[in-house]
Amino acid sequence: MRPHLLLLGLVCFLSACGFHLRGLDESRPLPFATLYVQAPVTGVGEVLQRQLSLRPDLQLVPATSAEAVLTVMDESIQKQILTVNTSGRVVEYQLVYRANFKLEQGGSEWIKPTELILRRDYSFDESNLLGKAAEEKALLRDMHIDAVQQIIRRLAALKPQPAPATLIPGK
Repeated sequence: MRPHLLLLGLVCFLSACGFHLRGLDESRPLPFATLYVQAPVTGVGEVLQRQLSLRPDLQLVPATSAEAVLTVMDESIQKQILTVNTSGRVVEYQLVYRANFKLEQGGSEWIKPTELILRRDYSFDESNLLGKAAEEKALLRDMHIDAVQQIIRRLAALKPQPAPATLIPGK
């Protein structure tokens, strides 16, 4: 069998089973067209602003003209010792990232305050401090991206809320 036919068959098989690369899923539209993001300028806030600004179905606007307000209330990073060797030196650390967010629309909470918790383990070698510091930064950056993707998936899973009914006097 020719290699290019095998490759073509594999691609057709993967596309038929619904496989797609991980990343922004723009096939699921958000239930609002405008959004205000209230988040820290660094960390998850920076990644969230960038990811949401890339969506063609969403416009980031000031709070006064937004249909919904996404608030990242706080985020924290903890570094915990995971394992030590027989001489008492640290061998592995665990990074624990927590982010709290909520979504409001028209003064009511659409998503109640929710906490995301992400954990990553990494080995530590005190003879390679610079390399391990760079690895820790890369893990934190990946954790921010993962948290933002989880938030966006939760936003896309929401059903549009009906507009509040207006009362017409005399009817």
